[in-house]
Amino acid sequence: MDPLPSMWRTELWHPLLVHFPIALLLVGTALRLVGELRRRWSPSSFLVPGGRLLLVLGTLGAWAAVYTGTWADAAVARSLCDPTVVEAHETWGYRVGYLFSAGLLVDGVLWLRRSGAWVRRGLLTVFVLVLLGGSTGLGYVGHLGAKLVYQQAAAVHQPGADCADFE
Repeated sequence: MDPLPSMWRTELWHPLLVHFPIALLLVGTALRLVGELRRRWSPSSFLVPGGRLLLVLGTLGAWAAVYTGTWADAAVARSLCDPTVVEAHETWGYRVGYLFSAGLLVDGVLWLRRSGAWVRRGLLTVFVLVLLGGSTGLGYVGHLGAKLVYQQAAAVHQPGADCADFE
């Protein structure tokens, strides 16, 4: 009988960390967009700074998830039946990180620079498109991650048929 594997294996840091940036980025995007819509009627809304903070924390968390994903890839890639899924998951993870990072740069320009209405409207349009694209990409990355876990059992310990591992 083999002992149960440790819960602190390096490939398990990725699923441990990845769920925080997902929540932070999606809620931050919603707050930031609703805050921009409300800004027209109520300029002192807390939604814009709150959304901005969540986007910053979520983007940092997304890059931590990408980093720990490389650990997981090194540990599980050889055991997967279809390694193209993990490659697509990694590629889209980087794209989401870059999109939200670019969104933060545009948001920083919007926050720091007081420019004309046309420039602000153009930057705001780019910002909204980047956030929506990042959120869509985030959903696709999650879908690919779910395929890895639920279809290929990536980093999942499978007990024996008689469950003797747990005795």
